[in-house]
Amino acid sequence: MNLPDEAEALFELAPENFTAERDRIAGDLKKQGDIEPAALVKALKRPSVTAYALNLVARRHPALVDDLLEADEQFRNSRSRTEMDDAKAARQKAISVISSTAASILGDQDRTVTAQVRERLTETLLAVATDDRTRAALKAGRLLKEVEGGGFGGPVTAFDTLPTDDEDRMRRERIEKLRSEAEAKQVEANKARADSERADHESKELAEASAAAGERAGKLANIARKAGELAEAKLAEAEELEGSSG
Repeated sequence: MNLPDEAEALFELAPENFTAERDRIAGDLKKQGDIEPAALVKALKRPSVTAYALNLVARRHPALVDDLLEADEQFRNSRSRTEMDDAKAARQKAISVISSTAASILGDQDRTVTAQVRERLTETLLAVATDDRTRAALKAGRLLKEVEGGGFGGPVTAFDTLPTDDEDRMRRERIEKLRSEAEAKQVEANKARADSERADHESKELAEASAAAGERAGKLANIARKAGELAEAKLAEAEELEGSSG
C-alpha cells in the first residue's frame, strides 16, 4: 500500500515542523476511518537536516539528480579508461552541484552549513553509486537520514516498511537472483550427494572384493601348507625306505 497523497508534502517540510504535521495528517486519516494509511503516516520518522536539503533538491531540481544517476550508470558501464574518467568527472561535477544547491537551500533558511554538513551531503551522494536504497530514496526525495562513515549501511528511508516502485523492482530482482543462485547450489549439492553415494557404493564393493580376496588367499596358503607337509612326509618315507634297502 502506498502512502496517501497528503503525506508526500511532509518531505518538503522543515524537520522541526515534520512531526507535528505528520501527527495531524495521521489523526485526520484515522478520523476518516483510513486506519492503515494513518498507521503508515504515523510510522514516518523525522528527516535529518541533510536529508531534508537533499529531498528538496530532488523535488525542486530533479534534473540535477538525474545527471548524477546518469553519470553513475555511465561509470558502471565504462569499457575503457577514458570512458571511466569521463564518467567519474561527470559524477564529481553532479555531486558538487547538488551539494552546493542543498547548501544554498539551507543558507536561505538561515541554517548554518558547517563543514560537517557538506561532508555528509557528499558522502550521501557518493553512496548513490553503490547503494540501491540510497539511489531510490534520493530520486524519490524521500531520504530520512544521511549516510555516514563513507556510505556504510545506507540511509534509512521513509519507505523501510513501504517500498517505492523502484525498491519493489530491485527487491524482486534480488529475490530472483537469490532463487537462481539457490537453484544452482541445489543442483551442485545434488551432484555432490550422488557422487558421494556412488563413491560409497564403490568403496563397499572394493571392501567386499578385498575381503573375498583375503579369504581366497587364506585358503590358498592353507593348501600350500598342507601340500608342503605332505611333501615332507613323502620325502621322509622315501628316505626311510631307501635306508632299509641298504
